[in-house]
Amino acid sequence: GTHSSPVASFKGYPQDELRVGVIADLQGRPALPGLAKDNVHLVMTAGDNIANLWQGGSGRKDWTGPYSRLIDAYPELFRTTIFLPVLGNHDKEIRPRGAQPPPEAVYDVNATAFRTFFELPDDEWKWHLDVPGFDVRFIALDLNHTSDMGTTWQTCHPFAAGSEQFTWYDRLTQQSGHRFLVTLYNEQNASMRNKEGRRWHGMFRRGTLCITGFGYFAERAVFEGHPYFNTSVSGKGDRYPDPHSQFLASENTYILLTFHHQPHELIVDIKALDGTLLDRTRYSGRSHLQ
Repeated sequence: GTHSSPVASFKGYPQDELRVGVIADLQGRPALPGLAKDNVHLVMTAGDNIANLWQGGSGRKDWTGPYSRLIDAYPELFRTTIFLPVLGNHDKEIRPRGAQPPPEAVYDVNATAFRTFFELPDDEWKWHLDVPGFDVRFIALDLNHTSDMGTTWQTCHPFAAGSEQFTWYDRLTQQSGHRFLVTLYNEQNASMRNKEGRRWHGMFRRGTLCITGFGYFAERAVFEGHPYFNTSVSGKGDRYPDPHSQFLASENTYILLTFHHQPHELIVDIKALDGTLLDRTRYSGRSHLQ
C-alpha cells in the first residue's frame, strides 16, 4: 500500500581494492568507529555474535530476537554493508551451560535461529563465498567447543575424518585454485590444527590463513609457515597463547583484510576498535608470507 521504508543502498563490487572486516564476540555490542572509518565492503565474523538464546525461553530453538537486536545496534553499518556471520557456541546456546553436562542438550547444533534469521550460502551453518575479481575464497566452518563432542554440551557439527564437514572442507580446499583462501571458525587454533592427527592443519595449510574468535584477546601465530589469527571486540579477558604466537595483546580488536589487484597482495591488519594499527602482515598468495 502506501507504506515504505527510507531508501537505503549498500556498497557495490569494488574495482581495485576489497576491504573485509572480521569481528568476533559481539555479545557486548561495543562501538566500532575504526570499522566505520575503514569503509569495508564486507563484514564477516569469527563466531559468538550474541550472548545466548535461552533468555527467550529455555530450550527454545527458533527465537531470533538477539539477532534482531544485534542488527539494530549498528544501523549504519548493516544498512550499507553485506554481513556474513560465522557460528560460535553462544549462537546455539538454548539452555544455560552449568557446571556439568545436564540430561538435555544445552546447544542447538543445527543452529535453527541463526539459519532462520540470516541468508547465507550453502548450508548456512557452514558456507563459502568466492570473490573472483580478487581471486579469493572465504570458507566458514562450524568449529567450537570441540572437546564436548558426544556430550549434552556438544555445540558444533562433527568434524572427524569422514564427517560431512571434514569432507566438504577437504574438497573445497583441494579444488580451489584461488590465490587467496581465508578460513574462519570459532575454536582455539592450537587445538583445532591438531585434530585428526593434524589432518586439519594439513587442510588449513592449503589456504592463506585462518581466523578465529575463540578467546578474548588478539593474536597472530605462525605454525609451519601458516598464519593463525585470533580476534575479539571483547579482547581484555583471559589469554590462551598459542605456543607459536608472534603477536599477542589483551586489546579489543578487529581484523581488516585488504586485497589488492596490483600488486597481488593481501594486507592483514589487527586493529584496536578506534582503528589504531597494532599488527600488520602482507601475503602474496597461498601460504606465502612476504
